[in-house]
Amino acid sequence: MTSGDQAKSLKITPESAKFLVELFTDLRNNLREQMREPGEGNPRLDEANRKLDIYEALLAGLARDAAFPDDDALREYVSGLAEGVDQANKYEQVVLEHRALAELVDALSAS
Repeated sequence: MTSGDQAKSLKITPESAKFLVELFTDLRNNLREQMREPGEGNPRLDEANRKLDIYEALLAGLARDAAFPDDDALREYVSGLAEGVDQANKYEQVVLEHRALAELVDALSAS
């Protein structure tokens, strides 16, 4: 990520921005805390610094009204995070259940 990278600005709702700021602030702070603790559980320094750079870039972009640098590392990280969250929350199952119940409500209302 360089300061010369062109910034892209897209609309993120205030609710989403607040969630994202809290998320990336917590992730950054937790990683910094892990880096201070001695022991084998510490993240590798190069990987930890890369993630810190990503968190800082995301937080800076959110502070600038969603003006993010055009950066593949940011896109890859956020895409992977979104996929992991979807899997952990069983997103596909939730969508299926919601759709099935909405269809049932519609079918019962049409009767």
